[in-house]
Amino acid sequence: MWQIFLVGCIVIGATLGIFKLLQLAQKSPFAISGLPFINIQSKYQSMLLGLALLSLLLLYVINPSQLLAFLAIGNPAATATAVPMLGIESESWLMLGSSLTVSITLFTTLFVYLQFRQLKTPLQKLAPYLPYVLLFSFSNALSEEIIYRLGVIVPLVGSVEPAQIMRISAILFGLPHLRGMPNGIVGALMAGILGWLLTKSVLETNGIFWAWSIHFLQDVVIFSGLVLGQLKTNK
Repeated sequence: MWQIFLVGCIVIGATLGIFKLLQLAQKSPFAISGLPFINIQSKYQSMLLGLALLSLLLLYVINPSQLLAFLAIGNPAATATAVPMLGIESESWLMLGSSLTVSITLFTTLFVYLQFRQLKTPLQKLAPYLPYVLLFSFSNALSEEIIYRLGVIVPLVGSVEPAQIMRISAILFGLPHLRGMPNGIVGALMAGILGWLLTKSVLETNGIFWAWSIHFLQDVVIFSGLVLGQLKTNK
């Protein structure tokens, strides 16, 4: 089906671009901080946002009405369809989104803690870098939701069953995390499950409110861990 081929071109192309942007950010001498992580992310997030805007332009050309429909808050209290295997009942996304936000963030926090617990960096050392963490998390979550959620949904919705759209987004979001954070097989599985849930939220609420909000909080936890880890190694 040509729509799936189109999704592959947009999302896989953007993913390859993401890896290239990270390499460019690591090589650029531009610096705003004494911490390498902050310097790399300041450059990478700027370029990633540009890539996301390019993706938005392509999606607008493909299906402007669907893009504008989903690039919105939507209805955060819409009814969620039940998924008994995951313990998800048919309830308001206001309740489901809130519970998923708490549970997923706690799980991510535990995962990051286990990754960096041996460093034992005092949490208060994060304070000067927290504005950067929040800014990068805002930008990263928005850019990746545009690419991996809207980049899949906008070309496929109405032509492909929602269940298949969720699977495609989960796979395309999970695979790059083999080299991301969290990484490896476990990281890819975690990201894939998260991608599936976030795509479900966008389709059922007709907006990216829950997808971006949940994604943003995970990035705050992950970026905080990475900063604390680098603070320890920079001593």
